[in-house]
Amino acid sequence: MHEIDIELPVFDPGELEPVGAPWGGNLTEAHVQTGRAIRTTLIDARLRRSHLENLDLNGVVWEDVAISGCRFEKVDFTAARLTGLTLDRVHFVNCKLTWANLAETRLSDVLFEGCRLDGATLDDVSTAGPTGFVGCVLVNTNLRDCVLPYAAMQDCRLRQMSFESCDLRGADLRGNQLSEVSGMTSLRGVTIEPAQLPGLTDAVMRDLGVIVRGPKG
Repeated sequence: MHEIDIELPVFDPGELEPVGAPWGGNLTEAHVQTGRAIRTTLIDARLRRSHLENLDLNGVVWEDVAISGCRFEKVDFTAARLTGLTLDRVHFVNCKLTWANLAETRLSDVLFEGCRLDGATLDDVSTAGPTGFVGCVLVNTNLRDCVLPYAAMQDCRLRQMSFESCDLRGADLRGNQLSEVSGMTSLRGVTIEPAQLPGLTDAVMRDLGVIVRGPKG
């Protein structure tokens, strides 16, 4: 996407060990398919070279979990609390993170594809490597104190998305409608395309409370 090159996980599904949900602790070269682990807790665990799909992880609490070389497919993280995660070469496909809270997390070579993050909150999230959002829903998503120099978004729904005290210098926002985004000071140094200028102008004027009137008669 755009000019960023994201290294995604590669593994042979036939070599993965079937594991049921919920599971406790680490996962290595595992295939977790079609299960529920609602409101479970996972702390200081390692998920490596694993494929997780069709799982209901609604309301889970994950803290200090390191995830590398994994693919999450149709996983429901609604209202999950995900704190202190390290994500490296991770692919989220058609996952649901509605109302999730992602905090103090580091991303590198991560792709969110066709995911829902509406109403989600990202606090103190940083990109240490390329991170992409393609065809995602980020309506009413709030980003606070995030540093995202390697992020790119494409064909995403950003209606009423807000940025608070974020640093996006170097991020690429081409291919998105920006007219309803708020927190313009966080967009210093981002890359956009000419077609986005009218929408960005509308957003800046609304953010600054600018009132446009005709000449005084």
